[in-house]
Amino acid sequence: MRTHHKGRWAVSGLVAKAAVAAVAFVAGCVTIGGSAGATTSAPGVTSNSITVGTISTQTGPIASNFSSLIYGEKAYFDYIDAQGGINGRKIDYKYALDDAGNVTTFNQLASTLINQDHVFAITGVATASFAPNYFVEAKIPTYGYNVSGNWSDQPNLFAAGGSVQFYPAEAPEIAYVAKKAKAKSVAFLAYGVATSANACEAADKGMTAAGYKIGYTDFKIDYPGTTVATDVQRMRQAGVDLIVSCMDVLGNINLARSVQQYGLKTSQLWLSGNDKSTLEANKSLMQGVYFDIQHVPFTAPTSEYPGLKLYLAQMTKYEPKYVEDEVAMQGWESAALFAQGVKMAGNNLTQANVIAQTNKLTAFTANGLTTPVNWVTAHTSSAPPYCDAYIQAKGVQYVPVFNQGKNVFNCFESVNAAKGPVFPLPTGTPGPA
Repeated sequence: MRTHHKGRWAVSGLVAKAAVAAVAFVAGCVTIGGSAGATTSAPGVTSNSITVGTISTQTGPIASNFSSLIYGEKAYFDYIDAQGGINGRKIDYKYALDDAGNVTTFNQLASTLINQDHVFAITGVATASFAPNYFVEAKIPTYGYNVSGNWSDQPNLFAAGGSVQFYPAEAPEIAYVAKKAKAKSVAFLAYGVATSANACEAADKGMTAAGYKIGYTDFKIDYPGTTVATDVQRMRQAGVDLIVSCMDVLGNINLARSVQQYGLKTSQLWLSGNDKSTLEANKSLMQGVYFDIQHVPFTAPTSEYPGLKLYLAQMTKYEPKYVEDEVAMQGWESAALFAQGVKMAGNNLTQANVIAQTNKLTAFTANGLTTPVNWVTAHTSSAPPYCDAYIQAKGVQYVPVFNQGKNVFNCFESVNAAKGPVFPLPTGTPGPA
């Protein structure tokens, strides 16, 4: 099913800037798990353990976009290990490496994990510096957070939510917000880097074709959006009443501050930045801001969403600081997908078989937490329906909005922005029928 991806798109184009800023950083390693025992024919595997590792940006100028992924992973593996592991083997989450946002460092760490540490899988990658070469050549199962746009086409690369970034699917989803917000003039803002601009440009094109009035666009904003005040003044003059931002959280906060400063009466839809910690720190700026997400909202009724209940309980138990954290949830999803592949591989536990078994999954939902992903096709294409949940900042919570009854999801059957969501929801979508 859905394979277009939500994420902090703006970050992916900042690799060069991050590399320059991070040249002084040295790679770090956090030992999280215990030691694996004697080796077997499969790297990182013993009779009672499977050793895995991750690479993410834990320090440096853009670390806040990625650092929490490892805690979602760790919580899931702690949960699995408390039940005895998978097919009798516990997950030895031994290596959590920090690339500090540096491309060269990332490649060095990738080589270390594969050639020196001999891990069975890379269960979490969260960085703007992701380069797939080592992982593809080694044919090692690799999972993570897709902001770099280069996870597609390879059967061993599994990005949470699907490995293809399909931007045209944003148009009907954003158009639905515009309709619900009764917006008459829409603006799009993005950084001047490919994956930030591409997302908003595709939505702009689709909504224009559907007859929506686009009152203002700026696809060349400098990171981190410190000059957006000028855009806000121009949007006010243009009568904009819905702003769609493809910037990251730093740019979005700058945007909200300028909107408030210049008295612009408008709705806002951000495509990133909906962590609870961000809202708690910027409550006065973020009230009423909309987001569209790919998973069950943190505040949805757990009685209707057992996958959410499981997630909240285990994160509260093992990583309470990161319960309502979007990137931590990406880590949880990645760990759950890896665990499912290992379980399906059974006694034939090889890297190739885990990859093969995972690619048989036609509706993976991380135990009912996310919209379904069809891994038969999710490496190379994106097909409808495209499903999202909508949330809005109210107080210090993100509250589900625009849903039908108890179900928080809305699914669209095409990229046509003139068409609304379809009901009933596709089979396999979490929540009430």
